[in-house]
Amino acid sequence: MKIFYYDIAINLPLRQCFTYKSNIDIKNGMRVVVPFGKKNIIGIVIKKQINLNIDKDLKEIKSVADEYTCFDKSIFKTILWASDYYHHPIGEVFFSFIPTMLRKNNNKTISKSDTNIEYKINKDDKNLKLTPEQKNNLQNLNKIKSFSPSLIYGVTGSGKTEIYLQLAEKFLKKNKSVLILVPEINLIPQLVNRFKNRFSGEIGVYHSRKTSNKRLDIWLKSKFGKLKIVIGTRSSILMPLKDLGAIIIDEEHDQSYKQTEGFKFSGRDLAIKRAQLENIPIFLGSATPSLQTLKLVKDGKYKKFDLLRRVDGKKPPKLIPLDISDSSLLGGIASQTMSIIEDTINKDEQVLVFINRRGFAPIYECDGCGWVAKCSSCETNLVFHKSKNRLICHKCESVYGVNEFCPDCQSDELNIFGTGTERVEEVLQNTFKHIPIIRMDYDSTRLKGSIESIYEKVNSSQAAILVGTQMLSKGHHFSKVTLCVILNADGALISPEINAVEKIAQQLIQVSGRAGRSNNLAKVILQTRYPDDINLNKIKTGDYQLVAEQCLSNNKILNLPPYSFISILRVTSPNPNSSIKFLDKIVNLLSNKKSIVVLGPLPSIPFKIKGNVRNHLVIKSNSRTYLNRVLNFLTEKIENWPETKKVKWAYDIDPHDMS
Repeated sequence: MKIFYYDIAINLPLRQCFTYKSNIDIKNGMRVVVPFGKKNIIGIVIKKQINLNIDKDLKEIKSVADEYTCFDKSIFKTILWASDYYHHPIGEVFFSFIPTMLRKNNNKTISKSDTNIEYKINKDDKNLKLTPEQKNNLQNLNKIKSFSPSLIYGVTGSGKTEIYLQLAEKFLKKNKSVLILVPEINLIPQLVNRFKNRFSGEIGVYHSRKTSNKRLDIWLKSKFGKLKIVIGTRSSILMPLKDLGAIIIDEEHDQSYKQTEGFKFSGRDLAIKRAQLENIPIFLGSATPSLQTLKLVKDGKYKKFDLLRRVDGKKPPKLIPLDISDSSLLGGIASQTMSIIEDTINKDEQVLVFINRRGFAPIYECDGCGWVAKCSSCETNLVFHKSKNRLICHKCESVYGVNEFCPDCQSDELNIFGTGTERVEEVLQNTFKHIPIIRMDYDSTRLKGSIESIYEKVNSSQAAILVGTQMLSKGHHFSKVTLCVILNADGALISPEINAVEKIAQQLIQVSGRAGRSNNLAKVILQTRYPDDINLNKIKTGDYQLVAEQCLSNNKILNLPPYSFISILRVTSPNPNSSIKFLDKIVNLLSNKKSIVVLGPLPSIPFKIKGNVRNHLVIKSNSRTYLNRVLNFLTEKIENWPETKKVKWAYDIDPHDMS
């Protein structure tokens, strides 16, 4: 009997595979049941070992779990690339891209569905006249047959979604499937409705709030060619769609595409790699493209297609800075701003109030001794949530009761300071008693159906005020909003972060884009104590290209991304000395390496989360290839250090957050 030997990846943070034997010839990408410790668990076959001196006492594969593989060749290669590029344990990377139900040793299998889904075009929904810009760009985009990343740079309201719909139609007519990615779950319902109005047939929706069984159902229908359209967040990037024709990435600049916990990958960049390996078109849409994408356009590696006017022929409204240096604020809102809101409401129009801070107040403090409520596990202030009468840590979501007396001096003079969405909502509700005040933040959208309910309430109301965080700032089409008010943006304007200007420009221009989609007299008011800020004066023009060009120019002079490449090595430990000693040892190891710059050890912000202190090193190089080589060298050395038992460490490649 012939014996085969296989490298198997398992779902653990281990930078290695485990070799098992079997008398069955098994394909790469198959799920198998293997003994590991005292349990039988699911593993993924990575490769067959040939002509090696194999230990004959190796454990045997218990069984092959399915008739079919989890991954076709291109997705399999994409995952191998991702593990190598992001320097992350291979098992965790593979298991990140299969449904939760298939990660466990249970009775779930990869099997065909008998469902047949037909797609037809609703010509009534398509019965609209394209603008000359849309028509010209669509003609050129339709000529793209293979891998050629294309940036659709369209100002808010310029009709990018219609371009997506007509591109999808082209591929469906060729019996190809289409994957559409959005950065956040709350953007999905509106986009799904647009696709359902255009196409009969099931639109697959895949994201973390779907039940495990529903995600498995969508995954299986996609794999066996039943579904042709899937809309999802970054977890759907490697959806095994049969005959994939194209990938569309909406809001390509959005930082939500970057996973910040566990396997830290960029969904956008992973999608681009997949498109390259499958040799299919990929379309990236944004009103505020990332600097990385714009540089690739300048370098001639990406094509750019401009939609510089809204479908009504107008440009988006410009920002109007409102100096509040000498103004008293009620719930963060100046009296001048309140008057402008009142004028808008009196016209039966809608207002959007943006404040990127949830909860009621970010500080709960003792007037007597200055004690501030902090999370016992994290070095961060607790946020007062009035709706729950609780103090909540926004880092680890720990919940605390509200103190009646100061734990330090026993004073009962405890006060709240600062403003969040709940406080703004309360102030507006007290001022406009008969007007719907609709809050959209993490807390108000957690329950199933809550996002859809918010849309329904907005669309069915005349005069109304929407209050929300960054959830409101992108992608949404609120046709009755004629006034946007931006609160508490000054912190971002004066932030020392290296990409602060890019971030605030994207955010403010995106928020501005929610106003005036059906009204040419829209206004965007930005409350600020820095009305003469040099960056704000560029941003308020609404010309993102102008701001981006300045950012690129500055970054080139300073040799910052995208003109250099950065990895952050993040270390956590219950003991501050352990992480510092670990990082100091790495600094010494890299001291003789040329062509890299190492900064640190540095304390992370916040310094403490969930009982662990956090420190990091910044490792920078002008060559991506050389940086990867250095990190491979570093990983090989670290794996053998006894210090790894005292700390947790991981790389963050191409980080968005430098702290």
